[in-house]
Amino acid sequence: SARDAAIQKFYDDADGDPLVLDKWFACQAGADLPDLLERVVKLTEHRDFTLKNPNRCRSVIMTYTMNEAAFHAEDGKGYQFLGDILEQLDKVNSKVAARTTASSLISWKRYNDKRAGLMKAQLERLKSMVPVSNDLLEIVSKGLK
Repeated sequence: SARDAAIQKFYDDADGDPLVLDKWFACQAGADLPDLLERVVKLTEHRDFTLKNPNRCRSVIMTYTMNEAAFHAEDGKGYQFLGDILEQLDKVNSKVAARTTASSLISWKRYNDKRAGLMKAQLERLKSMVPVSNDLLEIVSKGLK
């Protein structure tokens, strides 16, 4: 498709530049597409994505969570995805994991009962992880109050 060709050209033109690649990831994670979560999952499997790079994490994960319609889809799959990522990220960079959680899941009280319950369930899951970093535990515990 023309969209895929444009995305590929953007990637090719980036020529490995980290800042441009962050934008390449972010523009895809923020897209208004019905299959966005599946696309974001594929982005996390891309050879240029790593949880060890905070900017790369933010370009994909934070951009996706700021995409209100996609992240807050009624099925809760966005919350499940974030919980899965945060579980991995906490082992690699607990500060980024804590900040990602803070801005994305702890606002659960602002949403309807169904979404709030799904978001809160991910917070409880993260809180009960063994091991869990002090950074993540602090934010999650505050968010559950």
